[in-house]
Amino acid sequence: MQVSERNILSLRATVGAKTLAGAAAGRAAAAKLQTATATLEIPWVLAFDGIELITASAFREAVLSIVRWAADDGRACLLANVNEVTCEEGLIAAAQAGSVLLFCKLEGLTISNVVARGPLDAKLETTFGLVLKLGEADAKAVSDASGEDTVTTAWNNRLVALTRMGLLTERKLGKTKYYSAVVKGMSYGK
Repeated sequence: MQVSERNILSLRATVGAKTLAGAAAGRAAAAKLQTATATLEIPWVLAFDGIELITASAFREAVLSIVRWAADDGRACLLANVNEVTCEEGLIAAAQAGSVLLFCKLEGLTISNVVARGPLDAKLETTFGLVLKLGEADAKAVSDASGEDTVTTAWNNRLVALTRMGLLTERKLGKTKYYSAVVKGMSYGK
């Protein structure tokens, strides 16, 4: 997937540090990130190049607050080029908050290897997996593909929940809402 420079925000340049540790540092970084993301185009890509470490507490305050803010507005927020240690810290924070994060690789203006990681309950995980498999689907198509004897309303509620988490987008055609992954070709891994 191609993006423009107007989608990308460098965490290193924005927060002015290679490391963030502690909740206070995370809150200070969150204020800078919130101001900087106001002008970004969708999807938001937070580039972690040059970041050595963000601890779980700083990640919770800085990055998760921005990810939630984006999701609340129906925006995707991708975390690009996160090193292994910061990824582990971020997943600790995500597990504590019940959040799912979208990790990817960013080379130039090309995004690849988008993986949603973090906790989903079994029913949301099944629903998300079916939408990823189908590409785009409404609640009835997900219900049919599941083979389960669950009412369509339950599937619709799960699709809405995944959309509110910033994992799916919706498109309305007449009275029917169709859902697809926020980034084509993404996958889910715990």
